[in-house]
Amino acid sequence: MVLPHSRFFPVTLMSALWLSFRQTHVRNKCIFFPFQPKFLFFIVSLLGEKGYNSQKLPLKFLSMIDPLAHNFSLPTRIAMVAYTHYQTDPRCRREATLAAEANWDVHFYSLSQDGSARTSETEGITLHELPMLRYRGGSSAAYVLSYLRFLLLASWEVQKHHLKSRFAVVHVNTMPDFMVVTALLPRLFGAKVILDVHDVMPEIYMTKFRLPATHWKIRLIKFMEVMSAKAAHKVLTAEHPKEELLKEHGIPAAKIQVLLNLPDDKLFVPQFMLIDPTLAAAKHDPECEFRLIYHGTMAHRLGLDNAVGALNILRDELPGARLQLFGDGDQLSELRDQVQQFGLNDQVWFSNGFVPIERVIPSIKEAHLAVIPTRHEISTDYMLPTKLLEYLAFGIPAVFTPTKTVRYYFGDDHPLYINDPTPQETANKIRWVRENYAEAKKLTAALQDSWFSRFQWAEHKAGYLTLLENLRSFDSHQRK
Repeated sequence: MVLPHSRFFPVTLMSALWLSFRQTHVRNKCIFFPFQPKFLFFIVSLLGEKGYNSQKLPLKFLSMIDPLAHNFSLPTRIAMVAYTHYQTDPRCRREATLAAEANWDVHFYSLSQDGSARTSETEGITLHELPMLRYRGGSSAAYVLSYLRFLLLASWEVQKHHLKSRFAVVHVNTMPDFMVVTALLPRLFGAKVILDVHDVMPEIYMTKFRLPATHWKIRLIKFMEVMSAKAAHKVLTAEHPKEELLKEHGIPAAKIQVLLNLPDDKLFVPQFMLIDPTLAAAKHDPECEFRLIYHGTMAHRLGLDNAVGALNILRDELPGARLQLFGDGDQLSELRDQVQQFGLNDQVWFSNGFVPIERVIPSIKEAHLAVIPTRHEISTDYMLPTKLLEYLAFGIPAVFTPTKTVRYYFGDDHPLYINDPTPQETANKIRWVRENYAEAKKLTAALQDSWFSRFQWAEHKAGYLTLLENLRSFDSHQRK
């Protein structure tokens, strides 16, 4: 068991006494029970202050104070916190289900789909949906307020559940970085903390709100990023270039571990889809249906207006082109207006918000081409779209922007790159793929082989589980 440091002794004493004085009513009289499990927890903590090794307490004694008995050994409970919707966040889902499969008791705290609080069991985890919706808008102040509200709700729930039966690990997903505050009380009582940096918040806000790196808001965000990392025992991130950037921000290299956003190997087993015979036979028939796809977040930095603009340019040249857009985001209303303005309602289809990946897969397999026209911006330089890897797994050609991270993994030049992500250049790439589809499939096969021969989810899965086990057992090893 992890015991509070002596400087926290007064807090420990007051907390233990307060928690122990539960009331029960017997014949309308109030009787106090000071020797409850939580008070005994304080006694064991006091023994630890005197140097007694609580890991060696007799099991018989521990069983007498059930249900907290498991807290005195090595608990396998993990709390995961994310300002996201669990069902539509592939990285969070993969980490949570992976821990559950390894016999961790996983509690995931997320946004609610409809703004209502609920707790449910799904995919082997306990999902706590907090009563709030995701903020969509252009106000930095409103974003911060939304984050703060979620932080307060998540902190309350995590701490409440930790006091009932402690967590060994609290895994906090960004953004924002200061969400790590939800783990502070569990950390005080010995829980280990993981900060999982999905996106680099300073660069995202520089792009989103058009602020220079020297602006006080950006400097404050960068300071909070570094301080949040200091509060964690380990920092995870999704790409190697992002790891280098975090080091530049001031986070120690030894604290950072890369966990790539690889496709779920249960859903995306690398395979190669044959060329659609109808498309092959109608190579020079512009009326033949040519199915384009994109799934994920819709934000200005991701450039989907370039895809819609490209379809408008090609409307007479390739009247059979159809674009399916699965997802949601700040740019959704703008995209809908753009489609309406161009009169592309019959050629562009929108999903009703985010869709679980299992329901998107059939459309991916039926697609001829994926379009990922990300803008060249400082925030997108540190992104490797997971959707790109998912398209590669099924052998679906994709035209995509060569960001800094993309070039790191796939090289400086490639025929499928959209070097200048504009509507015209995106249209040129779509046209080239349509006219040279067999060549595009061969290029995709080479990319698929190059990627999946180097990076396997099985290796990253083992790395994550090893990290959890090391954090869980750290105290035990220190005390032996």
